[in-house]
Amino acid sequence: MLKLNYYFICLISIFVLNSCTHEEDAIKEPKKSTNRAGVVLTFDDDYVDEWFNANIKLKQYNWKGTFYVTHFDKLSESQIRELTYLQQNGNEIAAHGLNHVHTTKYIKEFGGKEFIDKEIAPMLTLMKNKGLDVTDFSYPYGDRSVESDQLLFNHFKTLRGTTYGNEAPNFQNCYYQNKPLFFGLGIDNSYAHFSVPYFISLLQYAKDNNKIVVFYAHKTVAKATNNYETEFKTLEEICKFVKNNDMKFYTVNDLQKLK
Repeated sequence: MLKLNYYFICLISIFVLNSCTHEEDAIKEPKKSTNRAGVVLTFDDDYVDEWFNANIKLKQYNWKGTFYVTHFDKLSESQIRELTYLQQNGNEIAAHGLNHVHTTKYIKEFGGKEFIDKEIAPMLTLMKNKGLDVTDFSYPYGDRSVESDQLLFNHFKTLRGTTYGNEAPNFQNCYYQNKPLFFGLGIDNSYAHFSVPYFISLLQYAKDNNKIVVFYAHKTVAKATNNYETEFKTLEEICKFVKNNDMKFYTVNDLQKLK
């Protein structure tokens, strides 16, 4: 009888251990993302007229972009109407600082409160008064720190920094990682890493691995002749790939709704 009880206890123990092991395996197995692979096309500075024209050219791809605006106090009423139109038609208008200063240098010299009081609060008030709903910020010159992040997260839902280089796609830092701080890769012709085939390879990697690429540009032009210029053909190649591969265009605001 004792032997039977012993064997019975052993069998129960093995069953429990196996059950726990399977349960742990189920917990460890990561959930696969259900979000569609895609791209976030962002634009910095105050090239409003050029962006408005780019939107007309790219409309055939059902695209959308996020426009981080600086020098808002210097824009004409016509340009503000263009921004309003862009926002009303699926694009996002975001913030890039009132005077496009180097964030960390400004904070080091004048302090965080002065930075918010002079660069952020007035800009948000001006934009709100014109009916522009602004929740996101990109760093001028990509100049950021942990301190500046902490300050700005009191006023914005996301912050976009910058990254550079032509590392292999699996080592790039320009994919959205479901975090409020993320980084974009510049696609202006003047960047050392500029290469349309390389940009396409990042999109292909994103498609294959269900990721979202973040790019940033500045002035949109037919032919680049200066720094901070992105040619229409670069944007068109990106948009063609996204559309032909059933990927998705996201705004930064869209990212916040993803699971």
